[in-house]
Amino acid sequence: MAINANKTSRLLIFGGLFFASFIMAPLHAQEGPIGGSGRGGGGQDGGVPGDRRAGNPDDNLENAQENLQALITQRELVPADSQDLNLPNINDVKAQLGKQLFFAKNLGGEQSAACASCHHPMLGGGDNLSLPVGVAAVNEFEQNSHDLLGMGRFNGNAINNLPMVPRNSPTIFNLGFNNRGLFWDSRVETRRGGGILTPDSPVDAQGRRLSDPNLPQGTTLAAAQARFPVTSPDEMRGQFAVNDDNQTLRIALTARFNNTESEFPSDWPNLFTQAYGDDEVNFDKISDAIGEYERSMVFINNPWKNYLDGDDDALTQEQKAGALLFFGGRQEGGAGCAGCHRGPTFSSNRHHLVAYPQFGPGKGNDSGSITSNDFGRENVSNDEEERYHFRAPTLLNIAATAPYGHTGAYQTLEEVIGHYNDPEAAINQLFSAQNGIALSDDTTPFCQLPQVQELIQKNNQSCQSLYPDAYDNSIDVVNHLQQARTGEVEARSPLRNRRNLSPVQIAHLAAFMHALTDPCVENRECLAPWIIDESDRASYPDLLPLVAHDKNGNSL
Repeated sequence: MAINANKTSRLLIFGGLFFASFIMAPLHAQEGPIGGSGRGGGGQDGGVPGDRRAGNPDDNLENAQENLQALITQRELVPADSQDLNLPNINDVKAQLGKQLFFAKNLGGEQSAACASCHHPMLGGGDNLSLPVGVAAVNEFEQNSHDLLGMGRFNGNAINNLPMVPRNSPTIFNLGFNNRGLFWDSRVETRRGGGILTPDSPVDAQGRRLSDPNLPQGTTLAAAQARFPVTSPDEMRGQFAVNDDNQTLRIALTARFNNTESEFPSDWPNLFTQAYGDDEVNFDKISDAIGEYERSMVFINNPWKNYLDGDDDALTQEQKAGALLFFGGRQEGGAGCAGCHRGPTFSSNRHHLVAYPQFGPGKGNDSGSITSNDFGRENVSNDEEERYHFRAPTLLNIAATAPYGHTGAYQTLEEVIGHYNDPEAAINQLFSAQNGIALSDDTTPFCQLPQVQELIQKNNQSCQSLYPDAYDNSIDVVNHLQQARTGEVEARSPLRNRRNLSPVQIAHLAAFMHALTDPCVENRECLAPWIIDESDRASYPDLLPLVAHDKNGNSL
């Protein structure tokens, strides 16, 4: 970390006052979920200067600059750096091919969805919806609208147009920094020794997944992940080749790109020749190119990085106070966020039980009488101790990637932080519940979620009729967390009880998280190199690019 001369002199002045308190702090303390692991890059919880537990919530504003500098030095905090990751540039030939493929609706079984349908750069690398709408998208007038993204996109196949993809679309921004696991449950993950486990992995006699034998040597985690959305009936596949296994399906899709079928004329083989040296098109190359496109999305030039690089004015006083709370252990008045969101990318990439709200179609898990639940990581590991555990996402660009949680149940960072204060209270507030009974009218915060509101208005249905199990499912998860805290059930990494942050402190934490946003991700001109738009239609290699627009017809 570069520290300028003025900064160094200040540290010398304040070192005697503050550094001793860091030395005395328990460096091994873990403020993430119980059983959460790891130190490094800010993961360990030492004390922030001064115990503020009983103080005014504005206390962190006093001497915030000096306190934060001391904390940065003690923790050896550094910004995200892609230099050693061998990530491609968007102008690299494979990344350019991947960009074209990412917007190709011919990768969708019914030709109604592309990768970009749920992961568009102008929508935070996601889709701006609580739950995604993959295949068969229609607009509010029930007209096919496959290129309409974000609000106003409805599922044309489902009763009441309900979205059938059970989990929120994670951002693809900075995906190349993650070499551990992808999807909310890490069902595509790197194993010790270097192999990659996927839903196609064989299972040994002990029920353990083995490396996916279909993956070529040197496959990146991003490329491995890119092989699976095309296999999901709700995301991209639809009812295409329903009796085929995943590999056979991929071969059938590949035929649309190699000019072997007359109904799919294209210039794709020429692009593959430019990228790979020959015109053979196979799904290994398709997924590899898409992975390179995704790995080229490096957006890390944010105010926090500028501050760590020596610009004292890159953060506001409120953001500096929020950083002190974020990295501070709760015994010392902090919020302990770095227990799970640690390191330069602000993620452990591990799975934790934090009891986010559960609504939507779920994963078919039966929690007693309801099968619209989602057991999370347990569905992959078959380990009941990982029930309701989901992967901690990166916080880089988090302010641009709402809504939040694996079902997108929270619209603001303040709501998310409030959930960590008290999950049960947050769930009850979301559903306006008292004494275990949720309010049944459409005025509850849950029913005011933008996507839910649009479903209510489009179908003239009540919120309760659309999602009758939402509160019960969500309380089931909270109860499981409470039982894990008391030892009634075993859980790998349940959220610890938290200090009750004040509204001012919550605002400071949210302000700090806004400082993790690279301005590029909110600027259309800056994001243009990663987007296919109307100007690309004439040169696109086939006749079915996804050229995205919003519900008002504005190009994305």
